[in-house]
Order: sequence, then C-alpha cells, then structure tokens
Amino acid sequence: MVTRLQRTIKNKEHGLNPIWLMRQAGRYMPEYMQIKNNSKGFLDMALTPSKATEITLQPINEFDMDAAIIFSDILIIPYALGQELDYTPGPVMGRLDYRIFETNIDDFLYRCKPVYEAIAQTRQQLDDSKSLIGFAGCPWTLYRYMSGIHSTLQLDHNQAQHVMERLTVYIIQHLVEQIKAGCDTVQIFDSWASDIHVSHLVPYCFNPTLKIVDYIRKYYPEVGIIAFPRLIGEEVKMFSSWVKPDCINLSNDVPLDWAMNNIDICLQGGIDPNVLITSNQQPVIAVTEHYIDQMKDRPYVVNLAHGVNKETPVQSVRCMVETVKRNRK
Repeated sequence: MVTRLQRTIKNKEHGLNPIWLMRQAGRYMPEYMQIKNNSKGFLDMALTPSKATEITLQPINEFDMDAAIIFSDILIIPYALGQELDYTPGPVMGRLDYRIFETNIDDFLYRCKPVYEAIAQTRQQLDDSKSLIGFAGCPWTLYRYMSGIHSTLQLDHNQAQHVMERLTVYIIQHLVEQIKAGCDTVQIFDSWASDIHVSHLVPYCFNPTLKIVDYIRKYYPEVGIIAFPRLIGEEVKMFSSWVKPDCINLSNDVPLDWAMNNIDICLQGGIDPNVLITSNQQPVIAVTEHYIDQMKDRPYVVNLAHGVNKETPVQSVRCMVETVKRNRK
C-alpha cells in the first residue's frame, strides 16, 4: 500500500496533509515516562528492540499519526563506532579518538543491529497505511557532537574533510539497513547546520547530504527522502535546488510565504513547537489551519520546525492531529 506520506512526498499529491511530529514519542507522554522510569537510561531504551518498538508505536496508538519514526538517536552512529556516549539527560560524548573512523563497516552495522531489529518489529505491528521513517544525522552534525568543535571556522579542513567522507559511508550504510528492515521513508538531520559558516555550506552541508541523497535515490528509488538543514535561513533555497531531496523540513527562521515562493519541492514542518505548549486549543487550531490553508495547492507534510518539547500537553498534540484530519481531503 502506498501511504499518505509517500503519496505526498514521492507522488507530489497535495491536500493529503499527512501528519507526524519530530520527537512524537517522548517525555511529554506518560506512557513513555513509564518505560523510561523502568529502564537503565536512554541507550537501554533505544537499543532494546522491544522497548524501542513499543515507544515508536505509542504516538500511533494514542493519536493515529500517519507515520511512525523509529525511536533511536542520531548519536547511535558514533556510539557504534566506539565513542563513549551517555545521556544526563542530554548527550555527553567521550574524548574522540580519530582511529574510530577506520572501523570495519560490518563491526559498525553489528553494533547498530538492535535498531534494525526494532524497525522490523515495528513494521510487523504497524498498519500498512502508515509510513515508517528511519533517520540519521548528517556528517557535520555528527562531527560537531563527536569533536566538541562548534564552528567550521575552527576546523582543520584536511582532517575534517576526511572525517566527512568516512562518516558519509557509515551514514549511508545505516540508512540502507533501516530501509532493508522496513522503512519506506528516511529523514536526514543536519541539526547543527547553523554552525556552518556560510562560506563552508557547500563542502560541509550541501555536498555530503547530496551524496547521501544520490545513493539512496539510485538504489532505493521508491524510498522518500526528507532533508532537514536546520536554521540556515534563506540558504535553504540553494540547498533545496542543490541537493534535491524529495521533501525539505522547514525551520522557523524563514517566513512561510518566502519558503513557498522560493522552494519548489514538497515542504514539511515549519510550525513553531512552542505553539503546542498551551492549555488553550484555539492557538493550536489557528496555526495548524493557517499552514494547511497556505499549503493547499502544493504537497505539504504537517510537522514542526523542531521536536515536540517535553512541556507539551498531550491534549495539544491531539488537537493538532484532529485539526489536520478535519481539514484534509
């Protein structure tokens, strides 16, 4: 079955308005907190397939989202390469040993195996009408976390380019295994793209992402590809024409009308997550309906400009989903 999400981002149908939210499974949900409180930490949840599967399905069961995104983390890649990783609650990385970038690919994939097992389990339990999204971080974002370097202006560029190339190999293989396990869509997160100096966007953002997109499109043409170069302002116009993903997630650093006039591919997101932090449903309804109305003549995936905040009332998410479903074909 071709899902509502696939019809939107691959077939370019408009008016379908599929909805899923980044971090739709998370700390704002009591069911998630129950599992969290009975686990040894984030990695225990993400790398225990039964737990990751249950968490992934929670927002589907609670809100009837149109897509599930596997419960995991972009930092599974450095963890699988051998870098120490802890969450307190945010990620804390151990010292980077550059030798890990020569890790054998089979060893790397073996350490990621619980993610693929969780995807297979989720796909078995997920209705065929729902998409299952896999994901990975982009090379720069991963390197920023791994190295502690916060700007491309601080880089040894020869060393950094080698790291970009090696990380791209691991990222592609991680996405491929997620697709083989059951994902029909992937999202590529460049969460720290805003820390790339504008003069470095091509080598550190555009080209690495393009390499990933081209590989997935060549070998898995049926898979939808969403890119999220977060907070790069109007440079997102050049990104979209350079990289050509099937869909691009909007940050809230460019006006919606500007994005509509300057980006000619499917759009996703753009809604400020803070809109949901309210006990009043009217702002949630108003903003959601505004985006749907503005996007009525083009393919659009309802989502946020970033992940759901932990302070978000469950009822706000339910209100957004119900509003979307009232206003779709």
